[in-house]
Amino acid sequence: MEALTDLGPGRADEIDTGGMFAEVAGLPRQLREGYESARSRLAGAFFGTFPAIPPAEPTAVVVCGMGGSAIGADLVLACLPALAVPAAVVRGYALPEWVGPETLVIVVSYSGQTEESLACAAQARARGCAPVCVSSGGSLAAFAEAEGLPLVIVPGGGQPRAAVGSLSMPLLATLEASGLCHEHASDVAAAAAQLEADNAILCPECPDGENPAKTLARRLEKRLAVVYGAGPTGPVARRWKGQINENAKAPAFFNELPELDHNELMGWTSLPHVTASTVALFLHDESAEARLTRRAELTAREYEALGVATELVAARGESRLARLFSLVQLGDYASCYLALLYGVDPTPVDAIQAFKANLAGDAG
Repeated sequence: MEALTDLGPGRADEIDTGGMFAEVAGLPRQLREGYESARSRLAGAFFGTFPAIPPAEPTAVVVCGMGGSAIGADLVLACLPALAVPAAVVRGYALPEWVGPETLVIVVSYSGQTEESLACAAQARARGCAPVCVSSGGSLAAFAEAEGLPLVIVPGGGQPRAAVGSLSMPLLATLEASGLCHEHASDVAAAAAQLEADNAILCPECPDGENPAKTLARRLEKRLAVVYGAGPTGPVARRWKGQINENAKAPAFFNELPELDHNELMGWTSLPHVTASTVALFLHDESAEARLTRRAELTAREYEALGVATELVAARGESRLARLFSLVQLGDYASCYLALLYGVDPTPVDAIQAFKANLAGDAG
């Protein structure tokens, strides 16, 4: 019988030279500090403290960002199903044509150098908007300061995907300050406390058999992961897919119910060698509509009949915010353990950096 690859702290110290495990463990602190810092900074943003003032009664919300800087918006909006105005996340260079002075625009770029986000910030300003900017510095922070825009500075120096708590909480604080949702201080505190407690069963020191993230990583080793969300877990499925891509340097895909039942289901019926090497993960939250939960159960049954291994992963926590971020935490840890199984440092993203350099050279 083949010996299991060690996933303990020694192995993590050896492979994880970039410190991604420490970043993942810091998620509860990011939630707590990111929320309090943003609330303090934005306390007067909608009452004239900044020269450029966001709309007092926004008619819509648009969040602009890419990758790790955008996923926080998806998560926050999934936590606010009763938001009274339309909300959209823009991953690209152009704002929708309907964006105007009464739209609350939030531009997020961890580095402050994301060209798509900078383009959206300039467009928003040209249309009479006063976008709230979230960044660790760079050109976006300089733009905000030059234009007198509300600016939330987050700690920098890491990878955007490792700053999901720091980047998401300013969005929640902005929506609160604008009057679009109620205060969530107690929910944030409870979520952070839960994630701190869960670190004990997800960290490298917690052994196999007692660590659900290690169990999940071993299930995914040398297999294709497809991650499915339903309702509020849709953004988490996107997050898991991206974390497997960037941390484990492995292919992964995501989709959402009920859409996948209308197309993707057929994609598993003709290639048995692919289905045999795939694991489908169904992310579940108790607040999902009953019809979605039933669909997930039936879809998993169909997948099993077709030869695709499946697993239901349930969120934990009292509030929707706690439950969704508990799933984020689990997926982050599992992707890092998968990196250890493949013998790769979770932090570097050399292929992405090389592509960005080539893109910049092309533009030049």
